Amino acid sequence: MKNILLLFLSIFFAVSLNAASIRGGEITFQQTAPLTLEAELHLYVQANATATVPDSVTLCWGDGNCSTAWVSNGIDANNDGLPDGEQLTPVQLLGIYRVSHTYGETGQYTLSVNEPNRVIVMNGGLEPFPFYVESLAMVTESDEPHYSPVFFEPAMLDRSAVGQVFTHLSAAFDRDGDVLVHQLLIPKLEEGTIPGYQEPTSINPGPNNQLTIDTGTGFLNWDAPQRPGRYLINIMVSTYRDGALWEQVTRDMLIEVEELMALPPALTLSDDTPLQEVQVGDVVELEAVAQSIPFGEEVELTAAGGLLAFFNTPAVFDTTTGPQPLEAFSWMVEPEDDRAAPYLVSFKAKDLSSGLSTFIPVQFQVVEELTGSVDVERSIPLRVFPNPGAGILQVEIEALNPPARYEVYDANGARVTSGQWTTFPAQLNVQQFPGGVYRLRVWGAEGQGVERFIVAGK
Repeated sequence: MKNILLLFLSIFFAVSLNAASIRGGEITFQQTAPLTLEAELHLYVQANATATVPDSVTLCWGDGNCSTAWVSNGIDANNDGLPDGEQLTPVQLLGIYRVSHTYGETGQYTLSVNEPNRVIVMNGGLEPFPFYVESLAMVTESDEPHYSPVFFEPAMLDRSAVGQVFTHLSAAFDRDGDVLVHQLLIPKLEEGTIPGYQEPTSINPGPNNQLTIDTGTGFLNWDAPQRPGRYLINIMVSTYRDGALWEQVTRDMLIEVEELMALPPALTLSDDTPLQEVQVGDVVELEAVAQSIPFGEEVELTAAGGLLAFFNTPAVFDTTTGPQPLEAFSWMVEPEDDRAAPYLVSFKAKDLSSGLSTFIPVQFQVVEELTGSVDVERSIPLRVFPNPGAGILQVEIEALNPPARYEVYDANGARVTSGQWTTFPAQLNVQQFPGGVYRLRVWGAEGQGVERFIVAGK
């Protein structure tokens, strides 16, 4: 009996050690033919001496059908006929899985993956729970391909320190030119949400423990983690076309907080205005410089986004490493770049010793005519909510003293309305606006704020 028990335990632990402990992931997709989708799952797995990514996963299409998707990246180190994924960091593997499916009719469908063996997290309740992630796809009969948002910054490459600001920027890009809106949401299970889930800020809550996300850029700012541990968050990116919800992709990811005697690196841009207007024919140039704090450690300076990956003439920014790396971003704005949605570029400095990172997002909006008719030097944060919305929108701009002027422009750069506010918060009536994307510009003696907002389709 004792030998049987020992045999059972040895088998149990062998299986446990080799099972993939999932840290997060996301499902992106593209329509490759009428009614046909190709889905791609990025699965992040805890690395150790024996763990590999799963050979396959089951992806369900939302129409009652499911398919087996096989891992497609990395080398076949264990000679089992399948690649073993890619090692991103000493503690993290990435498995990429692709599979296609043809639907019987058009419509919106929920793509989902449900897998066991998720790693234990601080804010996930008392019981272990499986990994579940989903995306919402629009299936059409069009012969033209269309694409979901994709992320140019991988998840969970960066460390986080107790008491230090943690930032993350997924650098989402929509190739179709749809407008993106980011939000945090409670992680889901196959049915319902995770019982007992707590927001990361509920662990040692207080004024020094705030987690926010910018709806336009997806810039995540946690100021600041208070206790070591693994924290689970979900970031949902929704696409809007003509003011109506089109598709959604959710990034499921961990923030691993550690006790580190280190500070994130400093990162400075020659122009860090959050939303910059450009015109076809312009040559856009920015300089970025970074350094570790204290000075001396190697810092990696990078930029990410669709502008650097697509188009006939992509933007240019070379990855640079050094104690104080300096690099120039350059982009020639071509006619093919003209679209209603802004382009996001994520500038990142990573301390290669501590693993801590700093991000700065910059959006570029291609316009026919520049709307910055008043010369103001200071850019001031501006908030519009609800966004997307309809009816009456609330406008907050704390660093600007009334009275203040405002202008609203549509996606083509035409001025829709203008006026003056004498108090803040202010209200903006958009009940008569057609569905779509707009830009609000508010300015006064202290500077100006520019924010994009969406009017939901009627």
